Amino acid sequence: MAQELSEGVLPAAAFRYRRVLTWASAISFVSILMTFWGWFPAGESRLFGLLLLLLVLLPYAFIPLCLYSQKLRSGLNLALAMGCASCIPGIYLVRFAFTWDRRLWILSNLILALSMQPILIVTAVKIHIYLPRLKHARLKLLVNLAYGFFLFVLFWLFYSAVPFQINKNEHSAMKYLAFSAVAAFEDAHEHEGLYPEAFGNLGPNSSPVCTSAPHVIDHGNPTGYLFEYHGIQPTTFQGCSRFKG
Repeated sequence: MAQELSEGVLPAAAFRYRRVLTWASAISFVSILMTFWGWFPAGESRLFGLLLLLLVLLPYAFIPLCLYSQKLRSGLNLALAMGCASCIPGIYLVRFAFTWDRRLWILSNLILALSMQPILIVTAVKIHIYLPRLKHARLKLLVNLAYGFFLFVLFWLFYSAVPFQINKNEHSAMKYLAFSAVAAFEDAHEHEGLYPEAFGNLGPNSSPVCTSAPHVIDHGNPTGYLFEYHGIQPTTFQGCSRFKG
């Protein structure tokens, strides 16, 4: 039996797959949220990430609300837009998880969310076939697809094939080594080109007096990396062991 909504008279066949779209959008919502909670550490980064994630989660939440209200067409447009926007990013995130994060529950949620996107697309297109043509209907569809494209571009702006923490640690370690090299060169320049026996917490450090420890360097463990300091051609200078290189 046909039903009349604010968007026109819709045949009963158009309502047949609403439950499928509702479950697909709900599963996508929960799976994406759980994956986010597992990947983002607690603190300010999680809050910032959650604010960005709302751009993705809210459309999935609005899909069932629209489908069971007087805005069936709007729900279908959202389902189509989110399904198209999430397919390729979902594939990359699954590959990312297989490479860097083998936790079963993370992979399961990602694969489950990815599998829901083709269901959203196919079901939404199938229902669209039954919908009557209305004025500005195509424009509204294009607006939703444009939003999906915006999310797609936003994903590529933040996506990295290497975990952010690894990149951060690598840059921190490179900065540590650069400061260390400059400080060691300056110390050697002040001692007739001879390098100190130890450098901060690097080296044998047999005597604190003979150790160069410039204040510009944090001598704690630099972001998990371990470095060693070795000298060649030892000699004695002002009572301290020093090296020519």
